[in-house]
Amino acid sequence: MAWRLAIASTALSIATTLLLLKLSYTQSNLSSNLSEKSESGFYSAVWEFVGVAAVATPLFALSEWVDGLLVIHWRRWLTGHMLDAYYADRAYYRIMLCSLQGLDNPDQRMCEDARSFASSSVALMVGLSRKLFYLAAFSGLLFSIAPRMMWFLLAYAAAGTAVTAAVFGRGLMRRTYEVLRREADLRFQLVRVREAAESVAFYSGEAREAGVSHARLAAAVHAALRRVAWEAGLALWVNAYSNTTLLVPSLLMAPAYFAGQVRFGDITQVSFTFQRIESALSFVVDNLAALSGLAAQTERLDELLRALVPRGDPGASVARGAARAGAVLELEGLSLWTPGGAQHLADGLDLSLGAGQSLLVMGPSGCGKSSLLRCIAGLWDEGSGTVRTLPRDSLFFLPQKPFMCLGSLRDQVTFPHVHTRGSATDLAALLAAAQLPDLLERSGGWKAEADWAQTLSIGEQQRVAFARLLYHRPGLAFLDEATSGLDAATEDAIYTALAATGASFVSVGHRPQLVQWHTHVLEAQGRGRWELRDAEEYLASRGRAASPQASGGGSMTLRRHTVSARLAT
Repeated sequence: MAWRLAIASTALSIATTLLLLKLSYTQSNLSSNLSEKSESGFYSAVWEFVGVAAVATPLFALSEWVDGLLVIHWRRWLTGHMLDAYYADRAYYRIMLCSLQGLDNPDQRMCEDARSFASSSVALMVGLSRKLFYLAAFSGLLFSIAPRMMWFLLAYAAAGTAVTAAVFGRGLMRRTYEVLRREADLRFQLVRVREAAESVAFYSGEAREAGVSHARLAAAVHAALRRVAWEAGLALWVNAYSNTTLLVPSLLMAPAYFAGQVRFGDITQVSFTFQRIESALSFVVDNLAALSGLAAQTERLDELLRALVPRGDPGASVARGAARAGAVLELEGLSLWTPGGAQHLADGLDLSLGAGQSLLVMGPSGCGKSSLLRCIAGLWDEGSGTVRTLPRDSLFFLPQKPFMCLGSLRDQVTFPHVHTRGSATDLAALLAAAQLPDLLERSGGWKAEADWAQTLSIGEQQRVAFARLLYHRPGLAFLDEATSGLDAATEDAIYTALAATGASFVSVGHRPQLVQWHTHVLEAQGRGRWELRDAEEYLASRGRAASPQASGGGSMTLRRHTVSARLAT
């Protein structure tokens, strides 16, 4: 569609250029007949002018409409292309990591920058094509009437373009880029406050956040003032450049007119033609501000598109494969670093988890427990060794802070599926198993929509996420402190329901009572070292021997059977 619109826009540009050329002859006839007091010739030229205007008026309007459609379709394609790349191969996650390394505000780039780029690029491309058509249509006419004027224009425009680009080009582009970045930073900070409004209110942090907002506003204003100063200097130069040529057609044509060699209408036609050619040759001078803005937008979009392209180094990446028969998860010689290699998280870790078995990963905060899950999930690849798992659609991950998608209550349970599997009764049973038996009624039914991340407490969100896990029935589940917002009784009910599914699972947590639901414990020892023990041995080492009771006292019941595992020494 966009290509057809581009062709239509080009055809309309040619048609309007030809109409302007015809109009130059009509104006020449009008002026000549008026100066010669030829009444019949004058009115004949008037009717000719009316005819040209009758055709030109709707044609110019049609051209504007087609250009507007071209902007919309171009923006839709551009943003759609970036969205496809953004969601492909978890690029959105890589972009989040890149944001920590200098790539700011990808959302702003895909929305506002893409929209501005589409509008500016179409306007400039259409404008340039029309200027080229003007140059082709009018240069022959001007050269035949006043060749010296044509040579003057060529030299003058070349000098003006060179000065404009050299003095203002790069500086104005940098100022525009800075304005875009500062505006995006301000918007990002306001969005963060909106998303964390309750936390900010609990902390009474509005004064601090207001200070941050005002500081970012001041930075945006400062950047805008610097750009305005450059634009003012550019405007001064452009006005001087343009005004210098206002009298050129009259000055160069006056001697020939006084000598009777040309008609008065010829002067009018030459002035009209001169203006069109000058505007064509001065395209860069007249549009430098827009070109600088387009260059800044192009740079921001190019940075985003380059970040969306995978840049993995196979020689320094964790290898991946399918788990062998009888196993659901295998780690072989796994060494893992944080992105950028700042921290060593694992060194030569070997582990094998069989079907129906479970593992609890424990250790102090920041030791790499969640990072280990990120590696298994394929989010982090920086390291060496091999990770073997079940197929991707047989895995399911529950993060500590669940994602509540935009949509209905049904969408929260079935996410990320688009089409629901199972009846409403089946889904209600999942909520009951997740200890949310009344959520359906108090929410207004399965089709009810709300801002679930704000409507539900963190504990309710974690239980909805657990219903999500039960819905998907994975062969291997990963729970990253997924019950941190739950009381002990609810947590016990959640793990009871999970154990009843027969699925294997890996949990990350701090609470000692979690041990009872796992067959083995993998504990961080620091500096990339991990120690693996069976759950009974772990409890014994902590003075909490296994017993038939599952209480919060000094003993626990081990609810699972032994996992086959090994750890490299």
